[in-house]
Amino acid sequence: MITNLAIADEIEKKTSDKNLDQSCKNILSNIQILARILKACVLEFKDISLEEIPAYIEYETIRNEAGNDKIKGMNTEDHTISGATIRYDVLFTVKIPGTDESIGLIINVEAQNYKPSYPLLSRAVYYCARLIARQKNQAEGFDHSDFQNLKKVYSIWIVMNSAKKKEGVFNQYTIKEECLRKTYHFPKEDYDKLSIIMLYPNNEYDKNEEADSFMNMLYILFKAEMTPEDKKYQLCENYGILMTKELAKEVEDMCNLSQGIRDEARAEGLAKGRAEGMARGRAKGLSEAVKSLMNSMNLSMDKAMDCLNIAKDIRPAVIKNIENEKK
Repeated sequence: MITNLAIADEIEKKTSDKNLDQSCKNILSNIQILARILKACVLEFKDISLEEIPAYIEYETIRNEAGNDKIKGMNTEDHTISGATIRYDVLFTVKIPGTDESIGLIINVEAQNYKPSYPLLSRAVYYCARLIARQKNQAEGFDHSDFQNLKKVYSIWIVMNSAKKKEGVFNQYTIKEECLRKTYHFPKEDYDKLSIIMLYPNNEYDKNEEADSFMNMLYILFKAEMTPEDKKYQLCENYGILMTKELAKEVEDMCNLSQGIRDEARAEGLAKGRAEGMARGRAKGLSEAVKSLMNSMNLSMDKAMDCLNIAKDIRPAVIKNIENEKK
């Protein structure tokens, strides 16, 4: 297997689970991974070969002794609205193939590892709105009222932890023209200014997909329970991703972090199960004592529990046990 090493180190690093997000960001900052994301998700690069795409990405590489190919990109902290700072995972600009513009598109890539309490798609809409709004009087945008220079933005979300029904989803949301009365078509470039891509990798390898499919690549990269060595081999062999030292390190780190989180979740599940079992057993024993006291002293259930000094948090389970026995 080829190893020059930028994705490979990340697969092997061991850190706390709070760094899983950072590990994913590091992988998504790798120019080889970004080239494949642009090819699959950005319409303007649909017909451009993977080998050519890096030349269109405007970036500075973060160089080190290992020969890093991770991009620096744009400033990921957005302070344009006071008290509403946004920190993007990955943010960079690209040239549009066939044009002379130095900055053609603004690309945001987000890795989502937890289930939020709000619709994630609504957050993606907000991110696009902020990326559009922040262009006014900025180097990557336009000055004064030169709205013709507004750049199109992409916000691409890779969601790791999702419900079964969402697995395999690859949705796009754009602005489209609809003539409600008289038919008249404005130039598409005047309104085609944002695109949201929502990606939900499968939890299993999809055998119906092509061997080198983008969705299967995301599964192997972010969700497959493989050893770091197997994962690096698959990425190199099936998807042509060169295992530079840093990339190998990033992938290995992510594998170890993900495994640590899975192990912790299993341990928490076992501990919770044991605690719930003990609570059920305690409630059952107290139920018998309450019934005995109710019968021998002709007390109400509440009075019997008061006499036994049963804690308030246990009482619902005791009541439920007694009521179930009456049925």
